[in-house]
Amino acid sequence: MNEEIKVHPIKSFKDYGLAKRNFEELTKKISSLQLDLELDDEETPKLESGIVEMEHKLEEQKKHITEFINAQENYDSKFLSSNLDYLLKMHGLRISDLEELLGVSAGYVSRTVNPDSKKRLSVDIVWKISAIFQVNVDDLLNIDFQIPTQSLCDVIAFFKKLKQETDEATIHWNNQGNKQENYVGIFFRESEEGGLDGTKRYQYAPDGYANETKAIGLTDDIFSAETSIGEIYLLPLENQFGEKGYELYHYTGGENYSSNYDTTDLDLICSTFYDKSNALKGKCDELFKSVKLHESDFVISESAKSLIDRYLNPKRNNADGFMNIPDGIDEELPFN
Repeated sequence: MNEEIKVHPIKSFKDYGLAKRNFEELTKKISSLQLDLELDDEETPKLESGIVEMEHKLEEQKKHITEFINAQENYDSKFLSSNLDYLLKMHGLRISDLEELLGVSAGYVSRTVNPDSKKRLSVDIVWKISAIFQVNVDDLLNIDFQIPTQSLCDVIAFFKKLKQETDEATIHWNNQGNKQENYVGIFFRESEEGGLDGTKRYQYAPDGYANETKAIGLTDDIFSAETSIGEIYLLPLENQFGEKGYELYHYTGGENYSSNYDTTDLDLICSTFYDKSNALKGKCDELFKSVKLHESDFVISESAKSLIDRYLNPKRNNADGFMNIPDGIDEELPFN
């Protein structure tokens, strides 16, 4: 029992996703302990106790999941059908392709999401759809993807300002690399199965869980910057459909990073994969190009800039603290 697996409470669809993965982790742990029990007679009491403990947690997690599903069964499906049509067109998929990805029978989704249908897709299926298309479940159910929201406009303005500050050298981005090293490691976890040649493989897991459905990989280097709101990370990514995009994170952890970081140290600010209008991705493209362009810039501190400016412009910045002399005044004063 080297690592403790806790039961996840569920208050949102994000919690639901974590709880589902936790259920899988608990199931794997029980299977592993049962295998150890068959191989090691000396550890039988300890292993049996561990199995019982894991089974209790599994049942408790299952209870949380069931209660959440029951509480959500009467969700409003007003936008689901049109949003699903929109997502399928965006990705060049047919509804039969989606049904295959979901592992459901042919015609199940098309019949259920039909506006005239009195049935609703199960919460689990809705969650899987959101995971496949990388959209927030609440947005999928409550927002028309074809109408821009105020929050999207605010995020676009945010990226515009980041680009402006990057161009003006108000903020400077640090290249963190594209491998699991230093702070980059907080976004990836080592895969249980390495490459055939013995090399390590990593899966994208900023919330601490490697999500097979998400299947996101890096396409370029990760960059970080210190801003007025703290340290942020810009990640160029590619989803399972081969679409390129970005995710921006706010790092709230301490200065001394360790591999055992708390997943609450990362807050997702935004993801271009959630914006189906692609307006946000265009602004992220512009920002990333600016970041790459200024990557090699010579950087000095603000105090050093001030010192150099005082030396080069003594009239405007009198080092002795006397009154500054405007550029337009003749150096030979009348009382000399």
